[in-house]
Amino acid sequence: MRIGRCLILLGITGAMLMALAPTALATPKGQNGQAKKAVTITSAPAWTPAEQALTPERDWINVGGNIQQQHYSALSQINAGNVAALKEAWHIHLDGSGTLAKYNNEATPLVYNGIMYIPTGNNDVFALDAATGARLWTHLANEPQNMNTICCGWDARGLAIAEGKVFSAQLDGTLVALDQQNGSVVWAAKNARWQDGFTMTMAPLYYRGLVIVGVSGSEYGARGSMTAYDAKTGHRVWRFYTVPTPGDIGSGTWPNNSEWQHGGATIWNTPAVDVNTGILTFSTANADPWSSRGPGDDLFTASYVALDAMTGEYAWHFQVVHHDIWDYDCPNPTMMLDNVFNGKMQTAMVETCKTGWMYVINARDGNPLLQIDEKPVPQSAFQNTSATQPIPVGDAFARQCPTQSEFPAQAPDNQAFLFGCIYTPFDDKQFTAVAPGASGGTNWSPNSYNPATGYVYTCSGNSQFGYKAIPNASATYVGGQTFIGLQFAFGNANAPTSGDLTAMNVLNNRIAWKQHFQAAGQPGGFAAPNAYCSGGSLSTAGGLVFAGLPAALGHALVAYNAATGQQIAQLPTDATVNAPAMTYTINDKQYLVAYADGRSNSTAPAIMGDSVYAWTLP
Repeated sequence: MRIGRCLILLGITGAMLMALAPTALATPKGQNGQAKKAVTITSAPAWTPAEQALTPERDWINVGGNIQQQHYSALSQINAGNVAALKEAWHIHLDGSGTLAKYNNEATPLVYNGIMYIPTGNNDVFALDAATGARLWTHLANEPQNMNTICCGWDARGLAIAEGKVFSAQLDGTLVALDQQNGSVVWAAKNARWQDGFTMTMAPLYYRGLVIVGVSGSEYGARGSMTAYDAKTGHRVWRFYTVPTPGDIGSGTWPNNSEWQHGGATIWNTPAVDVNTGILTFSTANADPWSSRGPGDDLFTASYVALDAMTGEYAWHFQVVHHDIWDYDCPNPTMMLDNVFNGKMQTAMVETCKTGWMYVINARDGNPLLQIDEKPVPQSAFQNTSATQPIPVGDAFARQCPTQSEFPAQAPDNQAFLFGCIYTPFDDKQFTAVAPGASGGTNWSPNSYNPATGYVYTCSGNSQFGYKAIPNASATYVGGQTFIGLQFAFGNANAPTSGDLTAMNVLNNRIAWKQHFQAAGQPGGFAAPNAYCSGGSLSTAGGLVFAGLPAALGHALVAYNAATGQQIAQLPTDATVNAPAMTYTINDKQYLVAYADGRSNSTAPAIMGDSVYAWTLP
């Protein structure tokens, strides 16, 4: 790939400097109205890779807990024996930010030295006293409310903190560095333009003086890229395009025309880093348009990509789906973990995907650590499908064949549906129903890993879609407009939808336990995520897994036994918990925190929230 090294630095305007409460000190009031001791904000250092790789205990300095994105805490004060006794320590609202129907607030907060940092789906950022929930400062992003190229909800999945700054990747394509003391803008770099179909939803990654971000927006013909900026100045250091320019690595997998320029492969979530090698890994989105493209595997769409974190140079890739026409990418964060594979300790990159399978890859070279076979799949000359697809040996954790009785007798074109299991192609003649649908398997929600059990905990949906192609879709690209290239059809309006929280054994790719969720009377299609814990999971050394109750079933954070899957406790909230919980300690007391925000595509009237809850033991 060509590595760009040019400066894209915005001027700082008055509108950007929207930091309220411009002081590092706050004096919250106690229950008796007396002022408490002022809270001091400690500036985060320039973290070393070793510090970021530690399993979190007192603080939670990376969006995934550690830089391996494990969403695991070594804290055990709250455990399977006492979690049911948790009491609400505090509960606050974030000024109604991100509560319109278009928002999905999907952020995991950060905590450093007693201060919490959290964004909303509108990219507003809040600094809070993590012991009391008291507001210390607020940064208003002033996002343009006319942005019409945002796919799948207005959301932000977290922040990064380092070098005395809070880094926020905004939906309008701007990477912002805020002063950690007061929320004022230090610098802002334009990474992409929303008018061209680009957005940013991921939490930025800080690593050795760099702030690394990717663009999302495949459904608008955006060409994916990962870019690193200097944390001090906002200067661009490197950029890697996930759809290669002709002549670069992987370019031969695209037709010899302009399809690659709008090919997709965007990036939804924060990379993981192997600090021993300096290699970062991330997953890429589907190709655009979804169907009717020319021949070829279309690298690096629906792939794992590994880069040198300091230079952006290509290291390796593993394509999960060749020539993806079903939107079977893996939009949740890649995870790294160490365990014994093939008789020796090795670093694995692990991810669960929309396909309904878990993939366990050697983080050093991209080769499978657990067996993955290239197997023949059904073919379509119209779609130029790949002859084979990578099929992991192990258990599928999500539905991979549709249920014919849950579809109407006729599709929207007044013809009967065709039916096929995973990787069944479709064309422009007739609707074909397949499973998983595009919202099935594991979507954006982060997994967690517990080294004591060896289990990866994944939230997944069981969806089924009908697809029909639009001929010559690649020629229909218009900048700033959707670029999918097919029609959708869903199941009966009264068909049940379901989902699961599944513990997958990382050593054999088998299901250890499963919590199944069923929501009767929900429409088919994109509604399926409402029947599973779409916010992801947190696991802890207390023998616990935490996940939000599926939106269709109520509002609560639920605690499960990490070894057995037994539900132990429910912690009620006023809206759905749609982001992974996190945990930290202050004065030797462990707190558990969840962001209860609701979600906009609930089939019932949407209950949107702006609540942050903290619980602790009495």
